[in-house]
Amino acid sequence: MAKTMTVEVEAPKNLRAGEKFTIEVELPTPVKKQRGQLAGIALVDMTDEQLKRELVNANSVLYKAKQRGASEETIAANQARVDAANAEKAKRAGTKTDESVAPNVESALEGEAESTDAETATEI
Repeated sequence: MAKTMTVEVEAPKNLRAGEKFTIEVELPTPVKKQRGQLAGIALVDMTDEQLKRELVNANSVLYKAKQRGASEETIAANQARVDAANAEKAKRAGTKTDESVAPNVESALEGEAESTDAETATEI
């Protein structure tokens, strides 16, 4: 949907002096940059801080869409964005707790103590 601009011009030469004519110019529409996720980064590639900011932005967009009475499909798309960000956050929270849980070190050391070689035993 390009914008059209009408301009009235007075001819300086090649036509009768002072003659006016109008020109209709169709302005090109700029390519719309997709808004949404931060800088076009996929959720899985975002840092924790970026994901936090994306979640805040997504919730804000959803709230504003509901307040202005946007169409159902716009609200659904915004809700999907919030849900995706929440799912990624939950996924990361699950993987962080799995990584932070250390194996039972004591039982590993007890099992290792039985299998010490003679050299290690003399050093102890």
